[in-house]
Amino acid sequence: MYSLATALPFVVCLTWTIILGLKYRQNDRGRRALAFFGAVASLLYFCHYLHFNGLETRFSEGLYFFCSLSVYPLYSVYILCLTGKKAPRGVNFLWFVPALVVFVLSLIGDIREHQGFQLAEQVLFALVSLSATFAAELHLLRFRARVNNYYANPEEKRLGPTAVLLILLFATAVASFVVNILGRGHFMAMDRLIIPATLFSTLLFAIFYVGEHTELPADDVRTEGKTEETAKDSADESAREALMEKIHQQMEQQQLFRSKGLTVAELAEAVGSNRTYVSACINHLAGQSFSDFVNKWRIEYAQQLMKSDGHLTITEVADKAGFTDRTTFYRSFKKMAGMGPTEWLQVNNTR
Repeated sequence: MYSLATALPFVVCLTWTIILGLKYRQNDRGRRALAFFGAVASLLYFCHYLHFNGLETRFSEGLYFFCSLSVYPLYSVYILCLTGKKAPRGVNFLWFVPALVVFVLSLIGDIREHQGFQLAEQVLFALVSLSATFAAELHLLRFRARVNNYYANPEEKRLGPTAVLLILLFATAVASFVVNILGRGHFMAMDRLIIPATLFSTLLFAIFYVGEHTELPADDVRTEGKTEETAKDSADESAREALMEKIHQQMEQQQLFRSKGLTVAELAEAVGSNRTYVSACINHLAGQSFSDFVNKWRIEYAQQLMKSDGHLTITEVADKAGFTDRTTFYRSFKKMAGMGPTEWLQVNNTR
C-alpha cells in the first residue's frame, strides 16, 4: 500500500504522457508542450518514488531537484503555447538556469550535506514557481485582452478552459510550496504520505484532462502580426478621429453590431482600414475594448426595442440586438446599465 501511494502521482503523469505522446505528431503546439511537461513531471514523481522507497542515488536526487525546478516554467510555456505567443528564447532559458545549476552541483557532490541547502532550495523553488505562475497568469490576461479587441462575442471562444488550467496551476503551486516547506522527511509515514499523494494525483489528472480537451482558441487573434501599440504610435489624432467617424457611421447606418459573429476584421473591411488600426482607435478614443464598444451599441439598441415594443420577450430582444444568448445579454446589460433588463424596463416605465 505504501509503494502504491508513492507511485500514484508518477502513474498518473506517465499515463497521460503516453496518451499525449502517442498522438504527438497530430497534436497542436499546446498539447505537445503539455506532453513535454508530463514527461518532466513523470521523472519528478519517479524520483519521489525512489526516495520514499529507499532506492535513490545521487543521480536520481539531482534529477529530482532539476525536475522540481523545471515543471512550473514548463507549465508556463504550455500556457504560452495555448495563447499563441512565443517568449524570447533567452527568457525561457533563464527559467531553467536554477534547475541546471542545482543538477550539476548535485552530480559534483552531495549538496544536501552543505549547511543551509534545504533553506536555499526552498527559497529557490518558491521564486521559480511563483515567477512561472505569475508569467502564466500574465500571458492569459493579455490573451483575453486581445480576444476582447478582436471579437464582439469573446465568450464564444472557449476561454474558460484556459482559466481552469491557470486555477489548477495555482492550486498545485500552493500545495507544492507547502509540501516543500515541510520537507519530504515529514511524509515518510503512510498516514502523512497518502494526503499529498492523493492531492497531487487529483490535481495532475485534472490538469492533463482539461489540457487534452482544450483547443487552441482564436486562431485569428494568435496569428495577428502588428500589435495595437504600433498602431497607436503610427496614427495621429486627426486620422483616428476620421476613422472613428466612419466606424460610428457603419454602426448607426448599417447596424453592424447586430451581426452575432462580428469581428474587428469585418468592421475594418467595412470602413476600409486595417483591423489593428480599428482596434487601436476604439481603445484610444472610446476607451473600451472592441467587444465592450460593440456591446454598448447593442444595449442601446435593445433599450430602444424594449421601450418601443413591449410584446418582445427578453430573449427576442437579445437576439435582435446581436447577442448569441440570454445569459450574455444579461451580463452585458448589467455591465452597461448598472441593472438587469427587467429592472431597467420597470424603472423607465415609471418615468
